[in-house]
Amino acid sequence: MKGASSRPQARIGAPGVFCAILGASLWGISFVAPLLMPGISPWDVSLGRYLVFGSLAALLMWRGGPVRGLARSQWATAFLFAFTGYYGCYTVLVAAIELAGAALPTLVMGLTPVTVALAANLKTRETPWRRMALPLCAIGAGLTAVNLARHGHGLSSSALGWGMVASLAALALLTFYLVANLLFLKRHPDLSPVRWANAVGCAAFVFSLVALAGRLALVRSLPWEGTPTTPLAYVCGSLVLGLAVSWLGGVMWNKANTLLPAGVAGQAIVFWPVSGILYACILQGQLPSSVEAAGMALVFGGVAWGLRAASRSSSKAA
Repeated sequence: MKGASSRPQARIGAPGVFCAILGASLWGISFVAPLLMPGISPWDVSLGRYLVFGSLAALLMWRGGPVRGLARSQWATAFLFAFTGYYGCYTVLVAAIELAGAALPTLVMGLTPVTVALAANLKTRETPWRRMALPLCAIGAGLTAVNLARHGHGLSSSALGWGMVASLAALALLTFYLVANLLFLKRHPDLSPVRWANAVGCAAFVFSLVALAGRLALVRSLPWEGTPTTPLAYVCGSLVLGLAVSWLGGVMWNKANTLLPAGVAGQAIVFWPVSGILYACILQGQLPSSVEAAGMALVFGGVAWGLRAASRSSSKAA
C-alpha cells in the first residue's frame, strides 16, 4: 500500500460538508463588504479588517503559549504568507471590486481550485497538460462573457481592464499562499495548524500596525471622512470582516479539512465565489443577465472539469 499514513482516511459526512459550506460562505462576504462601505479606500478596508483579525490572533497566540516556540525562519514565513494570502491579496481584491464591481473579481477568484491544481502540477507533473486545455478554454470563455456583460452595465473599458489586472494579481497572490502554505505544513507536521494560523494572523497584525502608522503620517483625516460611509458602518464592516470572515471562516474551513478528504475539501472552495455572487445579486436586487449567467456557468463548469481531470490523474497514480 503506497503512502500509508497513521491518520485515518477522512470520509464525506454532513458535519464536514456543513463546515466547508459555512466557512466558504463566510468568506464570500469579503466580496460584498467593500460595497457596503462606499468611498472607503482599499487600504482602509484592509486596515480595519486586519486590525480586528490580527488583534484577536495575537490574543489567542499569547494565551496559547510563548511566542518563542516558533523558529525565526518560521516567523519569516508567517510574514510572507500574511502578505500574500491576507493583507496584500485582499487590498488588491478590494481595488478590483471598486473598479469592476463584485461579479468579475468573484469569478476570477473562483479559479482558485484550478490555479492551485496547475501550480501543484508544475511540480508533480501528475496531470497531462492536454487534459487541462479544454477546462481552461471554458474558463477563459466564461470570463470573457462576464467581462462583456459588465461593459454593458456602464463600466468603462479602462475600469474593466484594470479591474481584471487587479483580480488576476489577487488570484496569483492567493494561489502562491495556498500552495506554499500547504507545502510548509507538510514539512512541519509538528506545528499545530491552529497555532500556525494565529502566527500568520499576528504577522498580519504587524502589517496593519505599519499601515496604520503610515496612514497617520500621510493622511490626517479619518477613513470615513468625506465618504458616504458612517463611522458605525466602517467599524461594523471591519468587525464582520475581521471576526466572521477571517477568524470564524478560517476556523470552519480548517475544521472541514480535518473532516473531509483533501480532494473534496479543495472542490468545496467553489462555494466561496458562488456565495459572493449570490450576495452581490441580493445587494443589487437583481438577477444576473443571461450573458452573465452563461459566463458563470462556463467558469464553474470549467473549474469542475479541471478538478475532475486532476483527480482522475491522481487516482491512476495512487
